[in-house]
Amino acid sequence: MLTFVALCLVARFAYSLNDIFIGRMARRYGRVEVAAFRGTSLAVSMAPWLLLVPADAWRALGAHAGPLLITVVVTAVANVLQLQAVRFVPFGLRAALMICTMATASSLLGWAALGEHLTPLEVGLSVVLVASGAAVALGSHTDGEIQVNVPLGSALTVAAGVLMACAIFGVKSLARDSHPLLTAWAWEAGAGLVLLPVALWRGRQDSPRATAQRFAVVAAAALPTALASGASVLALELGDLGLWGALGGTQILFTAALGALLHREALGFRRWSFMTIAAGSVATLALLRS
Repeated sequence: MLTFVALCLVARFAYSLNDIFIGRMARRYGRVEVAAFRGTSLAVSMAPWLLLVPADAWRALGAHAGPLLITVVVTAVANVLQLQAVRFVPFGLRAALMICTMATASSLLGWAALGEHLTPLEVGLSVVLVASGAAVALGSHTDGEIQVNVPLGSALTVAAGVLMACAIFGVKSLARDSHPLLTAWAWEAGAGLVLLPVALWRGRQDSPRATAQRFAVVAAAALPTALASGASVLALELGDLGLWGALGGTQILFTAALGALLHREALGFRRWSFMTIAAGSVATLALLRS
C-alpha cells in the first residue's frame, strides 16, 4: 500500500507540473495542436519505459486494439476540453474541479464496474481529502492571462473530468491484460497521434520551422508527464480505482504550492490548514491499507 500511495503522490506532483506548463502553452497556441504535440512528443520521452516491457505484452495489447482506440479517443477529447478550459479559469480552480470530478466518477466506476468497496472510514477520509483540496482552490482567482468565465470553464472542466475517469477505467483494464508501462506509453502517445492530422491540417499555413519550434516548446513542457503517467498506471495496477481517484486530490495541493512558488501567490493560513488536513488524510489512508 505504501508503494501505491508513493506512486500516486509522485504521479500527481509530476501531473501538476505538466498542468501548469502545458496550460501556459494552451493560452498561447491552439488547444488541439497543444494536445496533439504533447501526446506525440510523449511517444519519444516515454520510450525508455518500454525497455522494461516483455515482448508478449505487445501481443497482448494488440489483441485489445479496439478498447485501446476507444480509450485514446476519449482521452484526446478530454485533453482538448481541459485545455480549452484553461482559457477561462485559473489553474488552481480548474485543478480542483477536474480532480473532484475524476475522484467522484472513478469511485462510482470502481464500485459499479469492478466491484471495488471502500470501508466507511476510507470513504470519509477520501471525501475529506477531496473537499480539502477544493477548499484550497477557493478564494481570489485574479489572472491577467485569461478572460475569466467561470461557468463555461467549469462546464468544460467537469466534462473533461468525466471523460478522463472513463478513459482511466479503460487504462486500468488494458494494463491488467498487457503491461502497465506499455499501456501508459500507448495511452499518452495514442491520444496525441489521433489529433495530429487535425492539428497539422489546421496549421498548414504556417512554415515548417514555426511548427517545429512550437512542437519543441510543447514537448519540453510535457516532459513531467513521462514520469507521471508511468507512475500513475503502475499505481492503478496495485490499488483500487476509487482510492486512486481520491488520492488524486493531492494534485490540487501540489498545484496550489507550485502556484505559490512560481507566481509568488500567498496561500494564507486557511489554505495551509486545509493542505495539512489533506496530507493527514493521505497518511491515514496509507496506514489503513498497509
